[in-house]
Amino acid sequence: MTLSKRNYCYFCGKPQAKISRHLKTHKTAPDVVHAFSLPRDSNERKSLLEKLRNKGNFKHNAAVLHGGVGPLKVKRRPKIKAVEGKFAHCFYCQGMYVRKDLWRHVRRCPNKPKDDTDKEPGRTKVLGLALTLESQCYPQVSSGVWKVLAVMKQDEIASAVRNDFTVIQFAQSLYNKHGQDPTKYDYIRQKLREAGRLLLCLRTEFSVHNMEEAIKPANFQRVVQAVKKVSGFDEETLSYKTPSLALKLGHTLHKMSDIIHCRALMTEDEALIKSTDAFKKLYVSKWSEMVSHRALNTLSEAKFNKPSTLPFTEDVRILHHYLQKSAESAFCSLENEATAQNYAQLAQVTLSQIIVFNRRRSGEVSKMRLKSFLERDKTALHTDVAMGLSEMEQRLCNYFCRIEIMGKRDRNVPVLLTPSMLDALSLLVSRRPDCGICATNIYLFARPRSMSHYRGMDSLRVHAHQCGAKHPEYLRSTQLRKHVATLSQVLNLKNNELDQVADFLGHDIRVHREFYRLPVPTTQLAKISKLLLTLEKGHLSQIQGKSLDEIEIEDEIALSDAETKDSESESDDDDTALTMSACGTSEAVHAVADSTNTAQLQDTVDYDEEPLIMPAASETAAPSEDKNAAQSHNSRRAPKNMWSKAEVAAVMRHFKDHINEGKLATKNECSHCKLVEDPVLAGRTVQNIRDFVRNRGLTAKRQKKMN
Repeated sequence: MTLSKRNYCYFCGKPQAKISRHLKTHKTAPDVVHAFSLPRDSNERKSLLEKLRNKGNFKHNAAVLHGGVGPLKVKRRPKIKAVEGKFAHCFYCQGMYVRKDLWRHVRRCPNKPKDDTDKEPGRTKVLGLALTLESQCYPQVSSGVWKVLAVMKQDEIASAVRNDFTVIQFAQSLYNKHGQDPTKYDYIRQKLREAGRLLLCLRTEFSVHNMEEAIKPANFQRVVQAVKKVSGFDEETLSYKTPSLALKLGHTLHKMSDIIHCRALMTEDEALIKSTDAFKKLYVSKWSEMVSHRALNTLSEAKFNKPSTLPFTEDVRILHHYLQKSAESAFCSLENEATAQNYAQLAQVTLSQIIVFNRRRSGEVSKMRLKSFLERDKTALHTDVAMGLSEMEQRLCNYFCRIEIMGKRDRNVPVLLTPSMLDALSLLVSRRPDCGICATNIYLFARPRSMSHYRGMDSLRVHAHQCGAKHPEYLRSTQLRKHVATLSQVLNLKNNELDQVADFLGHDIRVHREFYRLPVPTTQLAKISKLLLTLEKGHLSQIQGKSLDEIEIEDEIALSDAETKDSESESDDDDTALTMSACGTSEAVHAVADSTNTAQLQDTVDYDEEPLIMPAASETAAPSEDKNAAQSHNSRRAPKNMWSKAEVAAVMRHFKDHINEGKLATKNECSHCKLVEDPVLAGRTVQNIRDFVRNRGLTAKRQKKMN
């Protein structure tokens, strides 16, 4: 925009070289009559004429900023050429100054009230007051919208947003939906800056000055080109650098066309109604073809051959131990000295602990309200409910504390706290006044001298890199959630149990089953390959009525001892990860295990035990290159640990049908058998029992063939 040398009349709006002489023509205006009734050279007369000059210029500048056409009138022309967005109005005198120098003028503004106690206002406050003045151009927009815009980075994008009426109405629409939740203000500003970037591109590249002009059928092709340019579309590869931005801008344009259409209906502007209807028809017919289809293809192509990012069990264990030690140190530091630094250290490590332990989304825990913590459920376990739980489950219920918070899509999701986490949070709450936490800050993990909160994703990333993990980039809340949800598929969970896992993670059960499962490469290598190899051997009759898990191909494929041991250790790692995901840190396990049922808990949670496969001679299939030699050698091999008659009888009571039908025993079934037959099977692991059932089944199968 250009700058004008003339002043503009407040009453008629015409530019004048001699504004004082022109004002004499408006003899009926009370302010003019009062000003010229004063002595010619008096300071009061000069002050009144200056106010009328500023009011006229402000009225003209507001119209220019609103319409996007015309020169601006500033108090002092800058030495270098400035563009729109570099100027702002003084809140007191309404004169327009360079934005970065406005604070200097405010210090000595003649219209500034004398009782203003803030003698040295900062730049942020001055620009906030200037934004409040600009809001007078749009009286139908609520003050909350301007408060959201005041925090936005003050650059040319923010200026384009503030000075376009349609974008401001779009901001009002977003504020009407999300204004009650302060955590959504960043989302509102993000959407507005996206629209501002598009508007700047339309102005500079395609001579379209505002969004109302852009939402016209004649400018549809220009809008498409602007969206492609902002999103980084490459004409050679037909792909987007930022495909998600192209999709978001499409939704924003559709929403703005609805806003303009509603405004046209209220003002009964038939021409504008027809124009918006035509734009909507073009959008429905052509937008997918010209923009969104290639954007979606770019997103899908980026997912091809994408490597798995599931965290490793050892890295999760290292992170757990590191967070536990860091939390103990930070707790002692804050307890001894209440400083903002000690408070921040304990708040961030506790935040990371809760995210990792509960496998919660980092944003959900970060936004936990102080009110939710103070009003947590402190009642004891209901007597009738306790009757349906085992003694171990009752102790776990009394050990953990449960808090309900707001999750994604307004779902009510739980957060479990161990006693150490509860102590840390209680200390943080008690030290809030001493560490500079504002009394009006509603967040549990509040920042000192701020109204915001600590971000869980930042805290977790820092601790993941400091803990010494081999792959710290995989230790993120999303990957940790997928880790526990995917490994839960290893268990033979019933439908209601799978629903409970999905509900705790805050997933829709359909999404949980579709996306949170064993990785497709693993499924294809481990399970589908068994089916293909069996079909290749022509043994279709042997797998009739069996599931993929029940198909056995050891007789067809010779596996080395090393490969067998590796697969067993990997299964143990999965068990370990699953147990850690379900039970959290070892702190909870050891605290409960100190009481009764210690042996039962150790059978469930044992991180260091190696599988001991010691079947009897009749059940052992020795590896050999020659199959017949292996069968003859099988009878001569000495057992390492013979199964006693009591152990055999205990297993047969549970798995007789499995052995006769050639079915494999699941880990859950073997764990149940070991638990029920304790102490007879105390010396046997779950893997021992599974191998016993499998080997007995193979023996019975061979005997049937021989007969």
